[in-house]
Amino acid sequence: MKNNLVVLLVFITASAFAQYNGTGSVTQGAGDTTVANIFSCTGGRPTNLGTITAQDSMIWDLPAANNYINSAFPNASDLYNSCNGNTYATATDAVAALSGNDIIVIDSTGEVFTAYIFADNYFELYINGIPAGKDNVPYTPFNSSMVRFRVNRPFTIAMLLIDWEEHLGLGYETNNTFTYYAGDGGMVAVIKDSNGNTVATTGNDWKAQTYYTAPITDLNCPAESGNERLSGNCVAPSTNTGAGYYGLHWQRPTDWMLPQFNDTLFPPAYTFSNTTVGINNKPAYTNFTDIFDDPAQDAAFILSSNLVLDNEVLVRYTVTNTVNTDHPEKETGSLLIYPNPAKNFISIRTSTATSQVTDLSIMDMNGKVVYRNQHIPEKIDVSQLANGNYTVSIVIDGTKQYSKLHIQK
Repeated sequence: MKNNLVVLLVFITASAFAQYNGTGSVTQGAGDTTVANIFSCTGGRPTNLGTITAQDSMIWDLPAANNYINSAFPNASDLYNSCNGNTYATATDAVAALSGNDIIVIDSTGEVFTAYIFADNYFELYINGIPAGKDNVPYTPFNSSMVRFRVNRPFTIAMLLIDWEEHLGLGYETNNTFTYYAGDGGMVAVIKDSNGNTVATTGNDWKAQTYYTAPITDLNCPAESGNERLSGNCVAPSTNTGAGYYGLHWQRPTDWMLPQFNDTLFPPAYTFSNTTVGINNKPAYTNFTDIFDDPAQDAAFILSSNLVLDNEVLVRYTVTNTVNTDHPEKETGSLLIYPNPAKNFISIRTSTATSQVTDLSIMDMNGKVVYRNQHIPEKIDVSQLANGNYTVSIVIDGTKQYSKLHIQK
């Protein structure tokens, strides 16, 4: 009888795995803790690291591979952090407490920018592929952060976002009523230049892709549409018996944080209201609504499609250089773009035939990369671009140069 029961359970589990038709690597149940309590603070949740083995024998880091205990990855500065007493009332107070040694230098001749970030729960920020700052509090209590960096425009923002989990491998935490409760995630950010001008705010013009989704109670419910990994039809019940649920994992691209990464493969980020995220009672956010909720340039919370189930998300955005739209130029430095204005196709020439081009990008006025190549083709099809002004960025002989492009149909 016992052997028959084992066979039946194996058959049920195999049948459940067979229901899943997506591209993710499927895990079931809780993972193993490998490092316990990497961070502790009064009022904070247990913050552990672990691993889990999937049905396909892949081994996945939990809650996701990260650099929190990597001392070489720089820490962000605090906007609000109750764990160490840096509970600033205003962003001005927080900036005034900095010595200047916090500035991460990407380009020695660049401008200084400040990123203001509230993440639920954890973030790692890269600028042009270089580590710029990580969250000081990986889980709870809720905190907010600043990262200052010196860089030339345009520059690429890439962030790892993790919604930490108490039950590793299941996407669950505990609350006062249930042992298994699915909390939500989300991140909001504002980037300002040294003059206080806002150069970027999180919104649906950012890119976002999930790489770990849990809990999944039914492997029939996840779906994929193009490059989107969707779990909107999945239910994550609050329960006391969630130990057998599933997780879906995908391998991160190794170059996801680099400027040349083709983020057109990422879906647009989804936006969520303050009320949906539930931050209106958290001083780590409400102390800085003049930054995050500026009526003129309001930043939105973003994530991939599922605020509750998507636990490991990569987001990207490119801040372009300021473009003078009064006189679209045909030539800047050693570049020649023609025709300009353009309608269907453009050609780009450098001043010498021996110039070596290693990256070519076209960005719209929001900083979104709409075209990328590692060389200059004979002709570039711009027929799908909307009317307006664009920035062309080309790395020639190791030096990045820019020119303006105007599309007029």
